[in-house]
Amino acid sequence: MKNAMRKNVSLLLLLLALLLCGCGKKENVPTAETAAPVETSPLRQDGERFEDVIILEGMEEPVKYEHIRNAALGFEIDYDYESFTRDREAERERFISVYDDPQRPENYLEISCSTEDAETAAASVIETLSQEYEITREDYSLEKAGSCIRIDASEAKGGGWMPEHLQQVYIIPAPDGCRIAAEHYAIEASEGFGRRFSYIMHSFSVIPR
Repeated sequence: MKNAMRKNVSLLLLLLALLLCGCGKKENVPTAETAAPVETSPLRQDGERFEDVIILEGMEEPVKYEHIRNAALGFEIDYDYESFTRDREAERERFISVYDDPQRPENYLEISCSTEDAETAAASVIETLSQEYEITREDYSLEKAGSCIRIDASEAKGGGWMPEHLQQVYIIPAPDGCRIAAEHYAIEASEGFGRRFSYIMHSFSVIPR
């Protein structure tokens, strides 16, 4: 009888020890350091086309974009290929409204590069535009390109009225100088093109030349 009791006590002690060991064991839960990295979308390839939705006049509008990479001028961008045509030259690239005469466009985005730093380039742009416009300059941030200088020319010089054509210029710093993106639009189309250009510019990024 005593031997049986001792055996039962020994078994109970063994079970208790096993339970205590199990309580001290931690589960293999991923931490911030050990968790697998979140997968991100791969970079778009030059010429890749895709669809997105933008807001125009308070309504959603489906848009077809093409991603382009211009290594010569040092930028990447997504442009609305159903609304704009590409006009490529060695020193600049233009995205011209499909409704405009390509030889005399009114609504277009022109991108070029400069070896000047952003502040020097901005001063040159302001000096040129201030001959015809009252100029507003502000620090701005583009979604992909980051901090830049934005220059607005939407008021005629000395008049307090809006001229026939408007411009908005972005000066984006780059390791080798800066990139200059100038939006040109006629006053009657400024709201629509202004919104489209804004979406395009927020896809802009600087790449090495």
